[in-house]
Amino acid sequence: MNNRPNNQNNQRNRNNQQPRYNQRSQTRGSSNYVNHLSRQKQLRQQRHRRTSLLAAYGSRVLMFLFFFAAISGVCLALFFFSLTSIKTPKDVLYTVNTVEIKNNREITVSTPVSLPRSEGFSNGQYYFPVNNIMQKMDFVIVGDRNEFSFVRNKSGEYIKFVTNTNIAYINDEKCYMPAPSFLDGNNIIYAPLEFLENNFENLAFSFDEKNKDRITVDVGNIKDSEPCFKIQKTKKLPASQESDAPYFSSEPVYFKADLSDYEIYFNPPAESSDEYLVLINQFNPLDPQDYVPPDLTDLTDTRQDGRATQQLRYYPAKALEAFLIEARANGISGVTVTSAYRSFAFQSQLFNDEAARVGSEDIAATSVARPGQSEHQSGLGVDMHTYSSGAAQEFGNTPEGKWLAENAHNFGFILRYAADKIDITGVKYEPWHFRYVGRYHATKMRSLGLCLEEYWVQVLGE
Repeated sequence: MNNRPNNQNNQRNRNNQQPRYNQRSQTRGSSNYVNHLSRQKQLRQQRHRRTSLLAAYGSRVLMFLFFFAAISGVCLALFFFSLTSIKTPKDVLYTVNTVEIKNNREITVSTPVSLPRSEGFSNGQYYFPVNNIMQKMDFVIVGDRNEFSFVRNKSGEYIKFVTNTNIAYINDEKCYMPAPSFLDGNNIIYAPLEFLENNFENLAFSFDEKNKDRITVDVGNIKDSEPCFKIQKTKKLPASQESDAPYFSSEPVYFKADLSDYEIYFNPPAESSDEYLVLINQFNPLDPQDYVPPDLTDLTDTRQDGRATQQLRYYPAKALEAFLIEARANGISGVTVTSAYRSFAFQSQLFNDEAARVGSEDIAATSVARPGQSEHQSGLGVDMHTYSSGAAQEFGNTPEGKWLAENAHNFGFILRYAADKIDITGVKYEPWHFRYVGRYHATKMRSLGLCLEEYWVQVLGE
Protein backbone atom coordinates (compact mmCIF):
# COMPACT_ATOMS: atom_id res chain seq x y z
CA MET A 1 0.00 0.00 0.00
CA ASN A 2 2.73 2.32 0.88
CA ASN A 3 4.45 1.66 -2.49
CA ARG A 4 1.56 2.79 -4.72
CA PRO A 5 1.62 6.48 -3.82
CA ASN A 6 5.33 6.46 -4.50
CA ASN A 7 4.83 4.87 -7.86
CA GLN A 8 2.22 7.40 -8.69
CA ASN A 9 4.52 10.19 -7.66
CA ASN A 10 7.34 8.82 -9.77
CA GLN A 11 5.01 8.59 -12.74
CA ARG A 12 3.94 12.16 -12.30
CA ASN A 13 7.52 13.26 -12.04
CA ARG A 14 8.38 11.47 -15.28
CA ASN A 15 5.35 12.98 -16.94
CA ASN A 16 6.33 16.45 -15.79
CA GLN A 17 9.94 16.01 -17.07
CA GLN A 18 9.01 14.66 -20.52
CA PRO A 19 7.58 17.88 -21.95
CA ARG A 20 10.68 19.80 -20.88
CA TYR A 21 12.92 17.39 -22.78
CA ASN A 22 10.86 17.71 -25.97
CA GLN A 23 10.87 21.49 -25.66
CA ARG A 24 14.67 21.62 -25.56
CA SER A 25 14.92 19.38 -28.61
CA GLN A 26 12.48 21.53 -30.47
CA THR A 27 14.42 24.62 -29.50
CA ARG A 28 17.68 23.15 -30.78
CA GLY A 29 16.04 22.05 -34.03
CA SER A 30 14.61 25.49 -34.58
CA SER A 31 18.02 27.08 -34.02
CA ASN A 32 19.68 24.73 -36.53
CA TYR A 33 17.04 25.50 -39.09
CA VAL A 34 17.53 29.21 -38.64
CA ASN A 35 21.26 28.79 -39.03
CA HIS A 36 20.71 26.75 -42.15
CA LEU A 37 18.49 29.41 -43.61
CA SER A 38 21.05 32.03 -42.72
CA ARG A 39 23.83 30.09 -44.44
CA GLN A 40 21.66 29.57 -47.49
CA LYS A 41 21.02 33.28 -47.61
CA GLN A 42 24.70 34.04 -47.30
CA LEU A 43 25.51 31.58 -50.09
CA ARG A 44 22.87 33.18 -52.28
CA GLN A 45 24.32 36.59 -51.53
CA GLN A 46 27.84 35.39 -52.34
CA ARG A 47 26.66 33.85 -55.61
CA HIS A 48 24.88 37.07 -56.41
CA ARG A 49 28.00 39.12 -55.70
CA ARG A 50 30.12 36.82 -57.85
CA THR A 51 27.60 36.98 -60.63
CA SER A 52 27.56 40.77 -60.36
CA LEU A 53 31.36 40.94 -60.42
CA LEU A 54 31.55 38.63 -63.43
CA ALA A 55 28.92 40.64 -65.20
CA ALA A 56 30.77 43.88 -64.44
CA TYR A 57 34.09 42.39 -65.55
CA GLY A 58 32.55 40.98 -68.71
CA SER A 59 31.00 44.31 -69.58
CA ARG A 60 34.37 46.02 -69.13
CA VAL A 61 36.08 43.44 -71.32
CA LEU A 62 33.44 43.87 -73.98
CA MET A 63 33.81 47.64 -73.76
CA PHE A 64 37.58 47.37 -74.07
CA LEU A 65 37.28 45.06 -77.09
CA PHE A 66 34.77 47.43 -78.64
CA PHE A 67 37.01 50.45 -78.23
CA PHE A 68 40.09 48.46 -79.37
CA ALA A 69 38.27 47.34 -82.49
CA ALA A 70 37.06 50.88 -83.12
CA ILE A 71 40.55 52.39 -82.72
CA SER A 72 42.12 49.63 -84.86
CA GLY A 73 39.54 50.25 -87.53
CA VAL A 74 40.31 53.97 -87.54
CA CYS A 75 44.07 53.30 -87.73
CA LEU A 76 43.65 50.83 -90.59
CA ALA A 77 41.40 53.26 -92.40
CA LEU A 78 43.99 56.02 -92.02
CA PHE A 79 46.76 53.67 -93.18
CA PHE A 80 44.90 52.60 -96.32
CA PHE A 81 43.91 56.19 -96.93
CA SER A 82 47.56 57.24 -96.77
CA LEU A 83 48.48 54.46 -99.21
CA THR A 84 45.83 55.48 -101.68
CA SER A 85 46.65 59.16 -101.32
CA ILE A 86 50.40 58.84 -102.16
CA LYS A 87 51.14 61.32 -104.87
CA THR A 88 53.24 60.70 -107.95
CA PRO A 89 56.90 61.60 -107.26
CA LYS A 90 57.77 65.11 -108.30
CA ASP A 91 60.08 65.89 -111.17
CA VAL A 92 63.83 66.33 -110.81
CA LEU A 93 64.55 69.99 -111.48
CA TYR A 94 67.97 71.19 -112.63
CA THR A 95 69.07 74.80 -112.82
CA VAL A 96 71.91 75.04 -115.35
CA ASN A 97 74.12 78.11 -114.94
CA THR A 98 76.31 78.95 -117.94
CA VAL A 99 78.53 81.92 -118.66
CA GLU A 100 77.94 83.90 -121.84
CA ILE A 101 79.63 86.97 -123.30
CA LYS A 102 77.34 89.89 -124.10
CA ASN A 103 78.60 93.37 -124.86
CA ASN A 104 82.09 92.26 -123.84
CA ARG A 105 80.81 91.28 -120.42
CA GLU A 106 80.41 87.88 -118.83
CA ILE A 107 76.89 87.19 -117.64
CA THR A 108 75.47 84.09 -116.01
CA VAL A 109 72.44 82.61 -117.74
CA SER A 110 70.26 80.22 -115.74
CA THR A 111 68.23 77.63 -117.64
CA PRO A 112 65.74 75.33 -115.89
CA VAL A 113 65.70 71.69 -116.97
CA SER A 114 62.84 69.58 -115.63
CA LEU A 115 62.97 65.80 -115.89
CA PRO A 116 60.31 63.22 -115.04
CA ARG A 117 61.33 61.27 -111.99
CA SER A 118 61.69 58.11 -114.11
CA GLU A 119 64.40 59.81 -116.18
CA GLY A 120 66.04 62.02 -113.57
CA PHE A 121 66.54 59.29 -110.95
CA SER A 122 67.16 55.63 -111.71
CA ASN A 123 69.36 52.76 -110.52
CA GLY A 124 69.95 54.69 -107.28
CA GLN A 125 71.60 57.50 -109.27
CA TYR A 126 70.64 60.99 -110.40
CA TYR A 127 70.88 61.38 -114.18
CA PHE A 128 71.58 64.43 -116.28
CA PRO A 129 70.89 65.03 -120.01
CA VAL A 130 74.34 65.54 -121.50
CA ASN A 131 73.54 66.98 -124.94
CA ASN A 132 72.62 70.49 -123.86
CA ILE A 133 75.78 71.34 -121.93
CA MET A 134 78.07 69.59 -124.41
CA GLN A 135 76.89 71.85 -127.21
CA LYS A 136 77.42 74.89 -124.99
CA MET A 137 81.03 73.74 -124.48
CA ASP A 138 81.64 73.53 -128.24
CA PHE A 139 81.30 69.76 -128.60
CA VAL A 140 79.75 68.17 -131.66
CA ILE A 141 77.70 64.96 -131.61
CA VAL A 142 78.74 61.95 -133.65
CA GLY A 143 77.81 58.28 -133.67
CA ASP A 144 74.56 56.36 -133.50
CA ARG A 145 72.11 55.07 -130.90
CA ASN A 146 74.55 52.36 -129.75
CA GLU A 147 77.59 54.59 -129.31
CA PHE A 148 77.09 58.29 -128.74
CA SER A 149 80.19 60.50 -128.89
CA PHE A 150 80.85 64.18 -128.17
CA VAL A 151 83.99 65.60 -129.78
CA ARG A 152 85.42 69.01 -128.88
CA ASN A 153 85.96 71.07 -132.00
CA LYS A 154 89.38 72.61 -131.41
CA SER A 155 91.21 70.32 -129.02
CA GLY A 156 89.93 66.96 -130.24
CA GLU A 157 88.97 65.81 -126.73
CA TYR A 158 86.10 63.39 -126.75
CA ILE A 159 83.78 61.32 -124.60
CA LYS A 160 81.90 58.30 -125.93
CA PHE A 161 78.98 56.56 -124.23
CA VAL A 162 78.15 52.94 -125.04
CA THR A 163 74.43 53.32 -124.47
CA ASN A 164 72.58 51.04 -122.04
CA THR A 165 75.89 49.97 -120.48
CA ASN A 166 78.07 51.44 -117.73
CA ILE A 167 80.99 51.82 -120.17
CA ALA A 168 82.28 55.16 -121.45
CA TYR A 169 85.50 56.25 -123.12
CA ILE A 170 87.27 59.51 -122.33
CA ASN A 171 90.22 60.33 -124.58
CA ASP A 172 90.85 56.64 -125.39
CA GLU A 173 90.60 55.59 -121.73
CA LYS A 174 87.89 53.09 -120.88
CA CYS A 175 85.84 54.14 -117.85
CA TYR A 176 83.12 52.44 -115.84
CA MET A 177 80.15 54.51 -114.70
CA PRO A 178 78.24 53.68 -111.49
CA ALA A 179 75.12 52.98 -113.58
CA PRO A 180 74.31 52.57 -117.31
CA SER A 181 73.72 55.51 -119.64
CA PHE A 182 70.52 55.55 -121.69
CA LEU A 183 69.06 57.31 -124.69
CA ASP A 184 65.53 58.72 -124.89
CA GLY A 185 63.30 59.00 -127.94
CA ASN A 186 64.75 62.41 -128.83
CA ASN A 187 68.33 61.10 -128.96
CA ILE A 188 69.21 62.75 -125.66
CA ILE A 189 71.87 60.81 -123.77
CA TYR A 190 71.50 60.56 -119.99
CA ALA A 191 74.52 59.83 -117.80
CA PRO A 192 74.92 59.42 -114.02
CA LEU A 193 75.58 62.72 -112.27
CA GLU A 194 78.34 61.21 -110.15
CA PHE A 195 80.31 60.16 -113.24
CA LEU A 196 80.02 63.60 -114.87
CA GLU A 197 81.14 65.43 -111.75
CA ASN A 198 84.15 63.14 -111.27
CA ASN A 199 85.40 63.45 -114.85
CA PHE A 200 84.68 67.00 -116.04
CA GLU A 201 87.02 69.82 -115.06
CA ASN A 202 84.39 72.54 -115.34
CA LEU A 203 81.17 71.01 -114.01
CA ALA A 204 79.99 71.45 -110.44
CA PHE A 205 76.75 70.05 -109.04
CA SER A 206 75.07 71.13 -105.80
CA PHE A 207 71.91 69.80 -104.16
CA ASP A 208 69.27 71.85 -102.40
CA GLU A 209 69.53 71.09 -98.67
CA LYS A 210 65.76 70.76 -98.24
CA ASN A 211 64.96 68.99 -101.49
CA LYS A 212 67.51 66.70 -103.10
CA ASP A 213 65.51 66.75 -106.32
CA ARG A 214 66.50 70.38 -106.85
CA ILE A 215 70.01 70.46 -108.32
CA THR A 216 72.16 73.34 -109.53
CA VAL A 217 74.66 72.76 -112.34
CA ASP A 218 77.44 75.33 -112.74
CA VAL A 219 79.16 75.11 -116.12
CA GLY A 220 82.49 76.92 -115.89
CA ASN A 221 84.07 78.65 -118.84
CA ILE A 222 87.18 76.95 -120.20
CA LYS A 223 89.64 78.23 -122.75
CA ASP A 224 90.25 76.38 -125.97
CA SER A 225 93.69 75.38 -124.74
CA GLU A 226 92.42 74.08 -121.40
CA PRO A 227 91.32 70.45 -120.99
CA CYS A 228 87.67 69.75 -120.38
CA PHE A 229 88.21 66.26 -118.96
CA LYS A 230 90.26 65.13 -115.99
CA ILE A 231 91.47 62.12 -117.98
CA GLN A 232 93.90 62.97 -120.75
CA LYS A 233 95.52 60.76 -123.34
CA THR A 234 98.24 58.72 -121.67
CA LYS A 235 101.65 58.83 -123.24
CA LYS A 236 103.40 55.54 -123.64
CA LEU A 237 106.57 55.56 -121.56
CA PRO A 238 109.67 54.42 -123.35
CA ALA A 239 111.74 51.79 -121.63
CA SER A 240 114.09 53.70 -119.32
CA GLN A 241 117.31 52.80 -117.67
CA GLU A 242 117.56 53.48 -113.95
CA SER A 243 120.97 55.02 -114.46
CA ASP A 244 119.39 57.74 -116.64
CA ALA A 245 116.67 58.63 -114.13
CA PRO A 246 117.35 61.88 -112.17
CA TYR A 247 115.39 60.64 -109.17
CA PHE A 248 117.79 57.73 -108.59
CA SER A 249 120.73 58.36 -106.32
CA SER A 250 124.13 58.23 -107.94
CA GLU A 251 125.06 55.82 -105.19
CA PRO A 252 123.99 52.21 -105.80
CA VAL A 253 121.59 50.49 -103.41
CA TYR A 254 123.46 48.11 -101.11
CA PHE A 255 121.75 45.16 -99.48
CA LYS A 256 122.92 43.20 -96.46
CA ALA A 257 121.74 39.97 -98.03
CA ASP A 258 123.04 38.61 -101.33
CA LEU A 259 120.15 39.41 -103.69
CA SER A 260 122.07 39.16 -106.96
CA ASP A 261 119.77 36.39 -108.20
CA TYR A 262 116.69 38.52 -107.53
CA GLU A 263 117.52 42.00 -108.82
CA ILE A 264 116.28 41.20 -112.30
CA TYR A 265 112.76 41.02 -110.85
CA PHE A 266 112.75 44.48 -109.24
CA ASN A 267 111.65 45.97 -112.58
CA PRO A 268 109.24 44.13 -114.90
CA PRO A 269 110.13 43.54 -118.57
CA ALA A 270 110.07 46.83 -120.50
CA GLU A 271 107.74 45.46 -123.17
CA SER A 272 105.05 44.64 -120.61
CA SER A 273 105.69 47.32 -117.97
CA ASP A 274 102.25 48.88 -118.53
CA GLU A 275 100.63 45.73 -117.13
CA TYR A 276 102.29 46.33 -113.78
CA LEU A 277 101.45 50.03 -113.63
CA VAL A 278 97.70 49.62 -114.18
CA LEU A 279 95.50 51.80 -111.95
CA ILE A 280 92.83 49.78 -110.15
CA ASN A 281 90.26 51.51 -107.96
CA GLN A 282 86.54 52.25 -107.71
CA PHE A 283 86.66 54.28 -110.92
CA ASN A 284 89.01 51.97 -112.81
CA PRO A 285 87.94 48.36 -112.33
CA LEU A 286 89.67 45.42 -113.91
CA ASP A 287 88.74 44.53 -117.47
CA PRO A 288 87.32 41.97 -117.61
CA GLN A 289 86.01 42.10 -114.07
CA ASP A 290 86.65 38.38 -113.54
CA TYR A 291 90.27 38.76 -114.70
CA VAL A 292 92.72 36.03 -113.66
CA PRO A 293 96.51 36.77 -113.86
CA PRO A 294 98.41 34.49 -116.27
CA ASP A 295 101.51 33.66 -114.19
CA LEU A 296 100.47 33.20 -110.56
CA THR A 297 103.33 31.97 -108.41
CA ASP A 298 103.32 30.54 -104.87
CA LEU A 299 104.76 32.78 -102.15
CA THR A 300 107.32 31.17 -99.87
CA ASP A 301 106.50 33.60 -97.04
CA THR A 302 102.81 32.70 -96.67
CA ARG A 303 101.86 32.66 -92.99
CA GLN A 304 101.85 29.08 -91.71
CA ASP A 305 98.56 29.07 -89.82
CA GLY A 306 96.52 26.69 -91.95
CA ARG A 307 95.69 29.17 -94.72
CA ALA A 308 96.18 28.32 -98.37
CA THR A 309 99.52 29.22 -99.96
CA GLN A 310 99.20 32.77 -101.26
CA GLN A 311 100.15 33.76 -104.82
CA LEU A 312 101.31 36.78 -106.85
CA ARG A 313 102.33 37.23 -110.44
CA TYR A 314 105.81 35.90 -111.14
CA TYR A 315 107.84 39.16 -111.06
CA PRO A 316 106.25 40.60 -107.89
CA ALA A 317 106.46 37.16 -106.26
CA LYS A 318 110.22 36.98 -106.74
CA ALA A 319 110.70 40.63 -105.78
CA LEU A 320 108.68 40.08 -102.58
CA GLU A 321 110.80 37.07 -101.69
CA ALA A 322 113.92 39.28 -101.91
CA PHE A 323 112.16 42.06 -99.97
CA LEU A 324 111.56 39.81 -96.96
CA ILE A 325 115.00 38.17 -97.18
CA GLU A 326 116.54 41.63 -96.83
CA ALA A 327 114.07 42.47 -94.03
CA ARG A 328 115.28 39.51 -92.00
CA ALA A 329 118.91 40.44 -92.71
CA ASN A 330 118.12 43.80 -91.07
CA GLY A 331 116.57 42.22 -87.98
CA ILE A 332 112.98 42.60 -89.21
CA SER A 333 111.56 39.17 -88.57
CA GLY A 334 108.07 37.81 -88.16
CA VAL A 335 106.58 39.56 -91.22
CA THR A 336 104.57 37.06 -93.26
CA VAL A 337 102.04 37.23 -96.07
CA THR A 338 98.37 36.90 -95.10
CA SER A 339 96.68 37.75 -98.40
CA ALA A 340 97.79 38.17 -102.01
CA TYR A 341 95.84 37.12 -105.13
CA ARG A 342 92.08 36.88 -104.62
CA SER A 343 89.63 35.63 -107.20
CA PHE A 344 86.55 37.66 -108.20
CA ALA A 345 84.31 35.21 -106.31
CA PHE A 346 86.40 35.38 -103.13
CA GLN A 347 86.52 39.19 -103.26
CA SER A 348 82.72 39.23 -103.67
CA GLN A 349 82.36 37.12 -100.54
CA LEU A 350 84.69 39.38 -98.53
CA PHE A 351 82.90 42.53 -99.67
CA ASN A 352 79.42 41.16 -98.99
CA ASP A 353 80.46 40.01 -95.52
CA GLU A 354 81.90 43.45 -94.71
CA ALA A 355 78.82 45.24 -96.07
CA ALA A 356 76.59 43.05 -93.90
CA ARG A 357 78.77 43.75 -90.87
CA VAL A 358 78.81 47.55 -91.21
CA GLY A 359 75.35 47.88 -92.75
CA SER A 360 76.43 49.85 -95.83
CA GLU A 361 78.17 48.98 -99.09
CA ASP A 362 79.62 52.50 -99.35
CA ILE A 363 81.19 52.23 -95.88
CA ALA A 364 82.40 48.71 -96.62
CA ALA A 365 84.13 49.96 -99.79
CA THR A 366 86.48 52.16 -97.74
CA SER A 367 88.12 49.08 -96.26
CA VAL A 368 87.28 46.21 -98.63
CA ALA A 369 87.32 46.80 -102.38
CA ARG A 370 84.27 45.90 -104.40
CA PRO A 371 84.68 42.79 -106.58
CA GLY A 372 86.45 43.69 -109.81
CA GLN A 373 88.04 46.74 -108.17
CA SER A 374 90.62 45.04 -105.95
CA GLU A 375 94.37 45.13 -106.51
CA HIS A 376 94.50 41.67 -104.97
CA GLN A 377 92.65 40.28 -107.98
CA SER A 378 95.37 41.67 -110.28
CA GLY A 379 98.03 39.54 -108.60
CA LEU A 380 100.04 42.72 -107.86
CA GLY A 381 98.83 43.57 -104.34
CA VAL A 382 99.89 41.88 -101.11
CA ASP A 383 99.04 42.15 -97.40
CA MET A 384 101.83 41.38 -94.94
CA HIS A 385 102.41 42.13 -91.27
CA THR A 386 103.46 40.51 -88.02
CA TYR A 387 101.28 38.05 -86.18
CA SER A 388 101.18 40.23 -83.05
CA SER A 389 100.08 43.42 -84.80
CA GLY A 390 97.60 41.96 -87.26
CA ALA A 391 96.15 43.99 -90.11
CA ALA A 392 95.78 47.11 -87.99
CA GLN A 393 96.84 50.71 -88.52
CA GLU A 394 99.08 50.42 -85.46
CA PHE A 395 101.35 48.17 -87.55
CA GLY A 396 102.60 51.33 -89.28
CA ASN A 397 104.13 52.50 -85.99
CA THR A 398 106.02 49.27 -85.32
CA PRO A 399 109.69 48.81 -86.34
CA GLU A 400 108.56 46.21 -88.90
CA GLY A 401 105.93 48.48 -90.44
CA LYS A 402 108.30 51.45 -90.64
CA TRP A 403 111.08 49.41 -92.25
CA LEU A 404 108.76 47.99 -94.90
CA ALA A 405 107.38 51.44 -95.80
CA GLU A 406 110.86 53.01 -96.01
CA ASN A 407 112.42 50.28 -98.14
CA ALA A 408 109.59 48.99 -100.34
CA HIS A 409 110.60 51.10 -103.37
CA ASN A 410 114.00 49.39 -103.56
CA PHE A 411 112.19 46.18 -104.48
CA GLY A 412 109.56 47.70 -106.79
CA PHE A 413 106.76 48.07 -104.24
CA ILE A 414 104.79 51.08 -102.97
CA LEU A 415 102.76 51.51 -99.80
CA ARG A 416 99.49 51.72 -101.69
CA TYR A 417 97.12 53.37 -99.19
CA ALA A 418 99.03 56.01 -97.24
CA ALA A 419 97.58 57.91 -94.27
CA ASP A 420 97.89 61.30 -96.02
CA LYS A 421 96.27 60.15 -99.29
CA ILE A 422 92.89 58.89 -98.03
CA ASP A 423 90.94 61.67 -99.78
CA ILE A 424 92.56 60.70 -103.08
CA THR A 425 92.56 56.91 -102.89
CA GLY A 426 89.19 56.67 -101.13
CA VAL A 427 90.61 53.88 -98.96
CA LYS A 428 91.54 53.96 -95.29
CA TYR A 429 95.19 53.91 -94.22
CA GLU A 430 96.55 50.37 -94.67
CA PRO A 431 100.22 50.09 -93.62
CA TRP A 432 100.14 46.36 -94.41
CA HIS A 433 99.10 46.64 -98.09
CA PHE A 434 101.82 46.93 -100.73
CA ARG A 435 101.57 47.09 -104.50
CA TYR A 436 104.17 46.11 -107.11
CA VAL A 437 104.81 48.67 -109.88
CA GLY A 438 108.54 48.13 -110.50
CA ARG A 439 111.48 49.91 -108.90
CA TYR A 440 111.70 52.60 -111.60
CA HIS A 441 108.20 53.96 -110.93
CA ALA A 442 108.16 53.12 -107.21
CA THR A 443 111.29 55.21 -106.66
CA LYS A 444 109.89 58.10 -108.66
CA MET A 445 106.60 58.03 -106.74
CA ARG A 446 108.48 58.07 -103.45
CA SER A 447 110.73 60.94 -104.63
CA LEU A 448 107.74 63.05 -105.72
CA GLY A 449 105.53 62.08 -102.76
CA LEU A 450 102.74 60.83 -105.00
CA CYS A 451 100.26 58.00 -104.66
CA LEU A 452 99.40 55.93 -107.75
CA GLU A 453 96.31 58.03 -108.60
CA GLU A 454 98.37 61.24 -108.50
CA TYR A 455 101.19 59.63 -110.47
CA TRP A 456 98.81 58.71 -113.25
CA VAL A 457 97.52 62.28 -113.52
CA GLN A 458 100.69 64.27 -112.89
CA VAL A 459 103.31 62.07 -114.50
CA LEU A 460 101.80 59.51 -116.87
CA GLY A 461 99.23 62.00 -118.15
CA GLU A 462 101.68 64.84 -118.76
